[in-house]
Amino acid sequence: MIEKIRNRQGLLLGMIGIGMLGFLVPYDAVLALMGQGNARDVGSVGGESISALDYRMELDERRRLGFSGDQLQDEVWGDLTANIVLDDTYDALGLEVTDAEFQEMLFGSLDSPYMGRAFFSNGENKAFWQQNFGAMLTTDQGKLNLLSYKKLIIAKRKKEKMDALLTDALYTNSLEGKYEYINTEKKAEVQYVAKLYKNIPDSEVNVSDSDVKRYYNAHKDDPKYQQTEGRDISYVKIPLGASESDIKAMEVKLEATAEEWRDAEDAEAFAKAANEGREDIRNLRLAQVELDVNESKFFSEPVGTVVGPYTKNGQMMIAQVLERGMAPDEAAKCRHILLTAKDAKDEAEMAELGARADSLKRVLRNGGDFDDLVQRFSGDPGSKSTGGVYDFFPKGRMVKPFEDFCFNQPIGSLGWVETTYGVHLIEVLDRRTEIEEARVAFISNTVGASANTAREAYAMASEFAINATDKESLLSAAEEAGYATGEANSIAPAARTIAGIRDAAEIVSWAYRSEEGEVSNPILTPDFYIVAHLDAATKAGTPDLKDVEDEMREGATNEAKGELYAEKMNGANLEDIAAAIGETVKTGRDLSIKFPTVRGSGASAEPQVAGAAFAIPEGSMSSPIVGTYGVWVIAPTSVTPAGSKDSYLDEQSTLATRARTNFPFTVLSVMQKAAGVEDNRRQLN
Repeated sequence: MIEKIRNRQGLLLGMIGIGMLGFLVPYDAVLALMGQGNARDVGSVGGESISALDYRMELDERRRLGFSGDQLQDEVWGDLTANIVLDDTYDALGLEVTDAEFQEMLFGSLDSPYMGRAFFSNGENKAFWQQNFGAMLTTDQGKLNLLSYKKLIIAKRKKEKMDALLTDALYTNSLEGKYEYINTEKKAEVQYVAKLYKNIPDSEVNVSDSDVKRYYNAHKDDPKYQQTEGRDISYVKIPLGASESDIKAMEVKLEATAEEWRDAEDAEAFAKAANEGREDIRNLRLAQVELDVNESKFFSEPVGTVVGPYTKNGQMMIAQVLERGMAPDEAAKCRHILLTAKDAKDEAEMAELGARADSLKRVLRNGGDFDDLVQRFSGDPGSKSTGGVYDFFPKGRMVKPFEDFCFNQPIGSLGWVETTYGVHLIEVLDRRTEIEEARVAFISNTVGASANTAREAYAMASEFAINATDKESLLSAAEEAGYATGEANSIAPAARTIAGIRDAAEIVSWAYRSEEGEVSNPILTPDFYIVAHLDAATKAGTPDLKDVEDEMREGATNEAKGELYAEKMNGANLEDIAAAIGETVKTGRDLSIKFPTVRGSGASAEPQVAGAAFAIPEGSMSSPIVGTYGVWVIAPTSVTPAGSKDSYLDEQSTLATRARTNFPFTVLSVMQKAAGVEDNRRQLN
């Protein structure tokens, strides 16, 4: 072997050299040479590319500034693309943010929706952040942070200004207000005969595949059939939880830690080191926290006792009581019977409920069972199961009249008060001014799968992926193994979660780079390995016939029914027409242009019918009207005019408010579409 190595020492040195070069050359640079990595484009706007590096740098900068959340990636992408689309518009409009305005946003009273939302929590944290911004000016790093905040805030402020201009530019005139009023208030009454498509058997018409295709070609570009890009998947969830041996090993480890902790000179320092630098010390109050059988020992065992190991909320932990004492705590305990009011502002009703409360009070004074009366008379479902008892609660939790009685009346008092809920018959059971409090340190580990268990789960998931040739074989194998399955439909390109799965970005990425019918390799999520099948890939825009064949067949069938019954519904009067098709003559009232639904007909809005009701002279009869939901023949009997008003300001205001809703968002969406925004972020995963 040594001889063979000597004979190939040149090759060996070359391989070692390549290996050393791999350590020296940045991974991203290698990917860049191959057209991958951060040098790739993650999208473009009007032909202007957005590189993965720029996108990730902006995302990392936001995170460094303290922003987080599931929507952060989409917000950063939205800001990048919006700034590119709108920069020229900002310049053309002369929109800018001066330093004085920026200072006023940070430290003054200038109202900025973004500042209020992102920093000031609608005013609650304003003083804190103003102090924080001021402190940044005192250090070099702080000044750099403030510059980063400034870049973001100014970009957001420009968008706010443009949104305000767009919103304020919307106007409705008095003529629009007038027609809004007329179209709402002008009402028609009609007699009609209708044959709804849903009441006509499909067997009455013959619809061929060529008819469906013809209908598709005529209607495929209708807005209601336009599709958004999406993916449909079916999946199997293979649990990635801790095994019994994993849990036992964790217990043994924490038991050993507990023994060392008991003998440690500095219990707090030991706990912090065991938690890898994270301090977890809590002040717990008796009866104010959910204490299980282990944590109840915090208030019964001596100070210094180590409790556990025990498991709670996905954590296995041990705890040591550091101190225990009494802490101030003003709380009251009571029980009550709520006599619910239909209208608490109705004095007569409240007086009647008060008299009933007096009656129940007398029953209790004479030895009546409070719990029995609660079950029979109380309208408060939250306390029925406890016999009407509200255990110790602090001030500020209950409505004021209820709270005042419980905190101000002597213990044992029985009386009633009025609230917006009705009349409460209350008995004050107890009050306290202090409570036992324990200061407890925790050492905890997340209960998770060991490396060996994770490997076994991956092996099982891989077996599923290898053996599954289609959706049926994947799901049947999952059923046989007892694994949960699920479906997720219409998954958007930028989705971060899908039905039943959190942190699903990698699944979404796989779905968008795969072909229909493919089965994925195992995909790791926080709780499971996922093996998915791509059921369908829907492209944006006009659908293929196969994707909307059912809808198109229904449309072609209704069209044929309309043609058939339009011929049948020709007659001298409504009675003859009704007899010919097996229907009756009915009356429709309060039909208007704005609300074109014939009440009681069983159909939704029929604009053509409403239009005919106002166009045909009273006493005349229409020809058959082939509508959206059926075929109609109507005869207007009366039209009630809308009348006139001196002003239509209310209608103008309503129209303007309706138009302003989401108008800036709509304008930006149209501009982005016109600019050809392309989002390829899913390729990063």
